Amino acid sequence: MSYQEKPTISECGRFHLDAYGGPLYEGRFDEVLAYHKVGRRWIAPVQKGLEAFHIDTSGCPIYQHRFQRCFGFYNDLAAVIDQRGWYHIDQSGNALYPERYEFAGNYQEEVAVVMDSDGQYFHLNSSGKAIYNTRWRYCGDFRDGIAVVQADNGLSTHIRADGALLHNSWFFDLDVFHKGYARAKTCKGWCHVDKQGKAIYPERYVSVEPFYNGFARCENHDGALLIIDESGCVNRQLRGPTADKFSELSADMVGYWKTYTIYTGAKLGIFDKLPGTIETLSSFCSCDFERLSRLMRGLDELGLVRLEGDRYIATRKGSFLCSNHEKTLVDAAIEYGEDLLKRWEYLPELIQGNQRESDIFSAVASDSLRVASHHRMLASYALHDYKEIVPLLPIRGESVVLDAAGGTGTLATLLQNYFPNTSVYLGDLKPVVAKSQYPDKLELDLFGEWPGSYDVVILARVLHDWADSDAIKILRNARQSLASGGEIHLLELLLDQNSSSGALCDLHLLAATGGQERTIEGFEILARQAGLQVKQVNDLPSLVSLVILERSENNG
Repeated sequence: MSYQEKPTISECGRFHLDAYGGPLYEGRFDEVLAYHKVGRRWIAPVQKGLEAFHIDTSGCPIYQHRFQRCFGFYNDLAAVIDQRGWYHIDQSGNALYPERYEFAGNYQEEVAVVMDSDGQYFHLNSSGKAIYNTRWRYCGDFRDGIAVVQADNGLSTHIRADGALLHNSWFFDLDVFHKGYARAKTCKGWCHVDKQGKAIYPERYVSVEPFYNGFARCENHDGALLIIDESGCVNRQLRGPTADKFSELSADMVGYWKTYTIYTGAKLGIFDKLPGTIETLSSFCSCDFERLSRLMRGLDELGLVRLEGDRYIATRKGSFLCSNHEKTLVDAAIEYGEDLLKRWEYLPELIQGNQRESDIFSAVASDSLRVASHHRMLASYALHDYKEIVPLLPIRGESVVLDAAGGTGTLATLLQNYFPNTSVYLGDLKPVVAKSQYPDKLELDLFGEWPGSYDVVILARVLHDWADSDAIKILRNARQSLASGGEIHLLELLLDQNSSSGALCDLHLLAATGGQERTIEGFEILARQAGLQVKQVNDLPSLVSLVILERSENNG
């Protein structure tokens, strides 16, 4: 047959067909895979009994070696498996290298993915040597010199052919680049990013397809199917929204039903007594049997408990309302059902421009029981929000770091554990640090004189609690505490001027603390007034971004 004509696989999958639909050879196998062109000939993997090998178009083996399984030739090399593991061979059936792996992918662009016995992935060059020293939780094939890799924290980014990071952005899921853009999933949904790791539009979708000739199909969060162009503008709508907006609005208006159902379950301590029958729960909580049954059905509707036989058990979601959970939200449920909810009552007045003095931090600090509860809540959020992003912070070894207003030390502990050569100090009000078990702690009033000198000052969701005038005072104090060449690392939700995302958090801050969420432009204004300038902004795969501040050139 002609060199150009690729044989096909028969319907039974046991032999190949020529260009006329007849058998290409007389032999029969248990399984055949597709032919691949290798040099001037076609070669295909086949399986016969317990033996696997490669054949040419005559149906004859091209070498004497036998394997447990083999795959197609790519870049003139093929992945095979023997009793020792996975590796690659050349056309003679000889091993490319002596190592054996738990998995070996096909060569693409002269590079192949392998996984070692520790479950770590990396890439080999065409000589069988690792092309970099880093090991990943997972990595994919290279396309146009760029590959997707996943770190141990589950976040993904792009690397170059030498293993260096293409950019400093990390995502919950990620694709290779197609026509200049890659599909990427953030905590808010899917979008397309450029080779700097930046989203090319502010919207986030339930799903996005790659761009084809400048257009991509996306599904919106309301169920609509859209075609967008490379600027993110909607070109046309393929399907209208499937969501019932009347019902959505009605549900939004009674959102407090959920708040108070969860609050009641947490206040009564129900989740600490699960699993349990309605009789045992009624006795423990001193509750009316019938009314408690109604509450449990409400908790069931929210997916927090379920009935198995005659006993209620906590679901995975509901387990966060157990007081002994590492990331317990029982304190949050009570805060949001009591003081924080009451503060929303004054939102209409605040929107009208009226002022209401409400120092929530002094209120918390003056109540020892509330200090413990409030900071358990903050610790749970800190553990959830910061654990995965600590490895992404650009903190150098042997730096002296201050976690300012760091509560009882959750973030400080994460930092010290991940950067063991640094010295991480926890600073907060005296009643707060008194509740902390963190060893290196000091009393710190954000508006007083800060003790010590630091290479890095971290303000993790601190400035958003304060109005601009107070935020500037805090930044000035942080600047005064910096050592030469020091930096301030802000972890904050960044609002986008072209999107309403984060607006409800912003309203909550207005009601609860008098603070606000800000855009990067807002932080630039604060920085300038405090003698600082924005050095770098890093998007993180979480609700917060990293904004790095340094002393401005005009202020030394």
